[in-house]
Amino acid sequence: MKIILFLIFTVSLLVSSQLPVDYYKIKNTKKMKQVFFKYIKELAQVENAKILKSRELIKKNYATNIKSLENIRLRYSIKADASLQEYLYSVDIVPISLILSQAAFESGWGKSRFFKQAKNIFGQWTWSGKGLDPLKRAANKKHKVKIFPTYAASVRSYLININKSWAYEELRNIRQKARQNGKNPNGYDLAAGLVNYSQKREEYVMGLQKFIKNNNLTRYDIY
Repeated sequence: MKIILFLIFTVSLLVSSQLPVDYYKIKNTKKMKQVFFKYIKELAQVENAKILKSRELIKKNYATNIKSLENIRLRYSIKADASLQEYLYSVDIVPISLILSQAAFESGWGKSRFFKQAKNIFGQWTWSGKGLDPLKRAANKKHKVKIFPTYAASVRSYLININKSWAYEELRNIRQKARQNGKNPNGYDLAAGLVNYSQKREEYVMGLQKFIKNNNLTRYDIY
């Protein structure tokens, strides 16, 4: 595990702050997909590795030094008297296949205004008053699209959101059940827990699952 984490973090140092300059000039759809998937996959692997490291710290320190887990507890909004299983329920990876499919959907393959101007891969909102105004926002709505300093920060924020928001509890339930059955979570199954991610609800979920299947993305769900 230590060797794997070291290699992944080394990759993080090599990941560019943005897609290759010539990405937007690619005309071949297959090549475009390959470049986009490779870039997002590398970002996702780094952030998932950090989560796996946090899981190991939780398992190691929960019974003997729970105070050392305070930063993790606060980051994921875990209650103070949470059990070990409750910690592990929230602090867990999101499969690469699901990250890739949502990244493509939400950013229009990296061609959306939010992706280019705000480094926002997954269309995350903010109510802080700072951000980009959605062009089609309803008059009575106040949300903005969150601006990130890096694309890695966007992936990190997305993972925390999936792991702590009430809206994605079903995804976490599916993931926990897979863990209990001795299986690694896969994106196709976990997509069923994203009904609340889009106003399209079940249609959105079916679109993600079809996308994952058609692009054989579950081949990346190996940890």
